Amino acid sequence: MKEKRWLIVLLVVAVGLMLVAGGCGGAKQSSTDVIKVGIILPLTGSEAMFGTMEKNAFEMAYEELKAAGKTTVNGKEIQLMFEDDQGKQDVAKSATEKLVNQDKVVMLSGGYSSACTNVIAGSAQALNTPFLVVTGSSDEITKKGWQYVFRGTAAPASKYTGALWEMIEQVVKPKNVAVIYENTDFGTSSAKGFREDCAKRGINIVFDQHYEHGAIDFKPMLANMRSTNPDMVFAVSYVMDAAMICKQMKELDFNVDLFVGGGAGYTMPEFKDNAGDASEFIASTTLWVPNVAWPGAGEFFENYKKKYQKEPDYHGAQAYATMYVIADALSRAQDTSNTAVQKALKETDLQTIMGPIKFEDWEGYTNQNKPNTYVVQWQKGKLEVVWPENVKSADYVYPVPNWRER
Repeated sequence: MKEKRWLIVLLVVAVGLMLVAGGCGGAKQSSTDVIKVGIILPLTGSEAMFGTMEKNAFEMAYEELKAAGKTTVNGKEIQLMFEDDQGKQDVAKSATEKLVNQDKVVMLSGGYSSACTNVIAGSAQALNTPFLVVTGSSDEITKKGWQYVFRGTAAPASKYTGALWEMIEQVVKPKNVAVIYENTDFGTSSAKGFREDCAKRGINIVFDQHYEHGAIDFKPMLANMRSTNPDMVFAVSYVMDAAMICKQMKELDFNVDLFVGGGAGYTMPEFKDNAGDASEFIASTTLWVPNVAWPGAGEFFENYKKKYQKEPDYHGAQAYATMYVIADALSRAQDTSNTAVQKALKETDLQTIMGPIKFEDWEGYTNQNKPNTYVVQWQKGKLEVVWPENVKSADYVYPVPNWRER
């Protein structure tokens, strides 16, 4: 009887081991058959709409590359491993360490908010693991001389305004400007760059204030700003703050000749949805537009919209292009060691829907691509490109009509 019980136990254990090895009915590749790439994004929390868009774009690009036979390198399949940082720095750090130490990824990507991206970058550098930034834009991320950190599709925050400054100098020509920005790494870095550019051009900043990210009542700040009588407002905000600021400006009947967002929330479809008619004629800097001349840009926009029933903005384009950079670098790497992947990234010279990607050292930046920038403006519920003029989809509206005349 004892022998029979032991036999049953052994059979149960054997079956269990077979199920584990077989993935409970599905063939599962062993870790030696795959090349693991860790991607850290905010998939829950207040930044989830951005993280979700970027995850969707990563997966869409991966599917296209797979269909073209470009996700297999030397017989090994590239495997994306997503981790949710929840928009929190401590979670981002834990996710980085897990992916590197436990999951044994060959490289990292992702990074939405500058705060989380900075933490991932610092950890990746300490762990000698290549990290390709998708969105995090604080200037400091690529100004620390970190050789394992690369930023291709994201501009340094202070460089978002390249096209805007051309438009300011040729069209807007403001005398008095107000600057408001969220007290995050991205907001602070963007405001610093804009402030310095104003000083170079002798433009007077009459109001300069940060605010708490996620605030609800901006009216006291806006009332104070109105008393300084600015010609133009430059604002750096994520999407819900951006919508609230514009709605409350309308409620206060606070009029300026031009309101310009510094990228981020002002280009998102959710900005228009939440701001409603207060979004009309709001302008913004951006890094990408669907009708830009780069091959594949329009196709990406239409394919994403069809697949996910939502329009992507530049955040989606960043992730999509980044996946192509990853596949290209891994295909050229001599092997999957950290130094080989690092070398392959450094030698990148790739045309993407975000334009050419090359990792260069310039103006104190390390492994930083030189960005292309645009100015867009919401007109009749659609985000139109208004600058540079050679790629415009509509004429700019300037000065914008007062709120009561829109």
